[in-house]
Amino acid sequence: MLEAGDPAPDFYLPAADDPGAEYMLSAAADAGPVVVAFVSDETSTARPLLKRLAGVEWAQVVDRLSVFGIGTDQDALARLAEGVPFPVLYDRGGYVTDLYGVDQTSRSDQAVVVADSRCVIRFAWDGADAAELALEAVQSAVAEATE
Repeated sequence: MLEAGDPAPDFYLPAADDPGAEYMLSAAADAGPVVVAFVSDETSTARPLLKRLAGVEWAQVVDRLSVFGIGTDQDALARLAEGVPFPVLYDRGGYVTDLYGVDQTSRSDQAVVVADSRCVIRFAWDGADAAELALEAVQSAVAEATE
């Protein structure tokens, strides 16, 4: 898993629920910090992570921010995207997931990174339980990424 200080590999991925919509890390980072959540293919594991990130009042932390969910199961991701206020992207074959060093051998492993405007990782977390993710640390990394 990549760590804080590492360059965040750029990606260009389609939305799981709308393949015509595509998103690029570097383009999003030009506008402000980017939170990327690599989610499990297991919806019961992925949904809590996406919901926790969706529940954050990001506007109280920073003016401009992009949040993406990324996963490798298009059908599961399309279901997960319903009701989530940010794009959930399909990483066909797990190429981007591999670039970030997220363990795909464990179907329950997930990760969150915060990238700044230069696409440098400011925060990195990986784990199976979304409740273990310290949202305060994510929010602090987002705030620091704007300085």
